[in-house]
Amino acid sequence: MSYVLGVNAGTGTWHDASACLIDADGTVLALVEEERLSRVRHAPKQHVPTRAVQRCLELGGVTAEQLEAIAVGWDEPRMALRSGQGWEFDSPEAFLAALGLGSSGAEVVFVPHHRAHAASAFHASGRASAAVLVVDGNGEDESTSIFHARRGHGMRRVERWPQVHSLGHVYEAASVWLGLGKRGEGKTMGLAAHLSGSLDDPGWLHVRDGALASALGADPRAGYEETKHAWRALVARYAGQPAPDCSADRLDTDPVAVRVAAAAQHTVDTVLTWWAQRARERTGEHTLCLAGGVALNCAANGRLPGDIYVPPVPHDAGVALGAAWEVRPPGQLGVLSPYLGSLPGPVPDGDDLVVGEVDVDRLGELLAEGDVIGVCRGRAEAGPRALCHRSLLASPTTAGMRTDLNALKGREPWRPFGPVAAGGEHELWSSVGDLERYMLGAAPLTAYGRRTVPAARHADGTTRPQRLQPGDDALIHDLLRHLAASGHPPALLNTSFNGPGEPLVDSAADALDCARRLGLRHLVLEDHLVTLQGGR
Repeated sequence: MSYVLGVNAGTGTWHDASACLIDADGTVLALVEEERLSRVRHAPKQHVPTRAVQRCLELGGVTAEQLEAIAVGWDEPRMALRSGQGWEFDSPEAFLAALGLGSSGAEVVFVPHHRAHAASAFHASGRASAAVLVVDGNGEDESTSIFHARRGHGMRRVERWPQVHSLGHVYEAASVWLGLGKRGEGKTMGLAAHLSGSLDDPGWLHVRDGALASALGADPRAGYEETKHAWRALVARYAGQPAPDCSADRLDTDPVAVRVAAAAQHTVDTVLTWWAQRARERTGEHTLCLAGGVALNCAANGRLPGDIYVPPVPHDAGVALGAAWEVRPPGQLGVLSPYLGSLPGPVPDGDDLVVGEVDVDRLGELLAEGDVIGVCRGRAEAGPRALCHRSLLASPTTAGMRTDLNALKGREPWRPFGPVAAGGEHELWSSVGDLERYMLGAAPLTAYGRRTVPAARHADGTTRPQRLQPGDDALIHDLLRHLAASGHPPALLNTSFNGPGEPLVDSAADALDCARRLGLRHLVLEDHLVTLQGGR
């Protein structure tokens, strides 16, 4: 059997390097992000994900000699031609050697970045046909693309927009102005919900006469750096000052900071809604698949009408998956499971550890007493959302738990958390369909939800939920049923198992190290309940 390895790697990869292994039928055997193994969040400037490549091969039981093709989620030759600087690697053989695959005779295939994004979303959705909308900072020279995807007929790009229309660059500019950093878009989204009163449209990107207009004009040749600097200047001009007047932990009390965040979110909401409608009109499809970094904006996703699907890896790490599928599409329809990463490995020895068997009754008691429980079991989730395999779980029944959990994780106190629940329709929030699979859509809490899970309520009355699918995780299903039987709401707070500035924990050793730093007392490591002596 021959295999295809997809990678987010090469000159275009400035963050979120990753690798993905698929078999001859297009079945995903492993998807691993370099940050999980290097322990450096987003793996900045890591052009070759050597650790992720090796881990994928290990998980699939595959050798380099069995690889038929290496699919790269960037059109490297096209980028090199545009830059005039040549490719970073002298030859495909040098590229393979840099990936640690020098013994492989595999063909290197370059897949345009947005096409790789689109393939990752469409094939992961399990749909037979769909409109696909890719929205990010930039691809090779575009910022947004619409594709019409039909199973057995490939994908046809029907429209695209240049970098001067980049929602990703607009949102990044606002995040940088707020002091939240180039990868702080998730925090900006959370801050935007604190707006009270009306908002004046910033005029950065807007729809006029049925077309999208940019404050930067319409020049498709505008360069990467000049557009980013121009957006930052426009954000500062809108704010009327060079920076917020307070530190990050108090941004929710700064009306100018909240207004900037809300203006960025308003821009995304408005423009993404228009693009979604245009994608459906241009393709004649009702189902819409989203990909690109902007597809992580759960607030905007939750406001979109109709059948929406976003894969667990819509950001750049997902192009490893999409590039592999462009070479070999999946043979069968099916919605992608997110549990494609590493296994935890054995529980390390430690004098401060008491190790026992997992017991649902005991876990329920601990959660009811206000404990936070770290979970590291099974294959790790692909993508940035913790989905109960690398999660911190807590009871959402008191509003104070949000404050406590933010303090535990070293996060800004105004940031929200989302819940996890099992089963189909329920009364805690209004359903947002498949967006609940991977915690990628904000949903309005019902009156019952606002009353019973206040720690999951954000400032605007929404929450970002995960709905476990049948067969996803028997332990968490059992735990939720046990809690519900005891009178607890059928949901738990679910947030990522990591500390400030860290990626999600990957191994049991990572989980224990993180737990000690945070002061956690109880962990579930595979089928073991581990108690750390001296934890909180």
